[in-house]
Amino acid sequence: MLKPLVATTMARTGCCSSCCKMLKKFSLLLINTADAAIGCAALGLAVYLRSNKAGAEVAVQHAVHASLFLAGAFLLGAALGFGGTVFDSPCALKLSGLLAIPLAVVGVGAGIYMATMKDSCLDYIAKATPDEEQIASHYYWFVVGGVFGGAALEVLRYSLARNLSRTLSSEADDLRVSLAAEEAASNARREVSEAARTGRFDQLRQYYRDKYNPPEPDEEAASVGAASSRNPFEDDSDGDEVNPLHGESPAKAAQPWYAGL
Repeated sequence: MLKPLVATTMARTGCCSSCCKMLKKFSLLLINTADAAIGCAALGLAVYLRSNKAGAEVAVQHAVHASLFLAGAFLLGAALGFGGTVFDSPCALKLSGLLAIPLAVVGVGAGIYMATMKDSCLDYIAKATPDEEQIASHYYWFVVGGVFGGAALEVLRYSLARNLSRTLSSEADDLRVSLAAEEAASNARREVSEAARTGRFDQLRQYYRDKYNPPEPDEEAASVGAASSRNPFEDDSDGDEVNPLHGESPAKAAQPWYAGL
């Protein structure tokens, strides 16, 4: 019973809606893959900074903690996004979308700070990792662009996750309505069938009851039945009653014609 209902629901949504849904899922899978890669990169950066000889400095400790926080947030959001997309879970998609909001805010804030405070950021990197100062200076604006791109990616993930969550919830509601309607229709058909079957059985019982156990007739019905069973052409009188068919009594009718002269 479930497959026809699902087919009906899918036919109702239309081919265009199904294609849009698949496109949203594919886009979310790509975004979640990128988030997982960012999370792994942040985790690797934290491990690298932690194992660096300058790891005892306060600046490096802050960088390690920030990297671990970002790694956990990105990996958790990616896991929820993968689960919600693959298993059609609106709850997981909502959580993934909600987690994307603080990541986007942090990304925008970090990008603005890095764009406006380039010298301070390079000095910070120089103190933390002196050997990487030239590399950081050369790729600095690429990093800033990547931070803003990551923030935009999180905004897109929030929008797609919320939209797909609403779509899945709507389909689930339609399926529940279809199941309820099918159950109500099935119950109605069952009630009608039971009523018809009960009515036929009642008629059949009444038929055989009347056939083999006829009701006792009352006195009036018995007298009417007895009168109606009497043959009007039979003469059951005592000879003095007038025959209604001839208008005279049988005894008088038996006398010869000259007896009255």
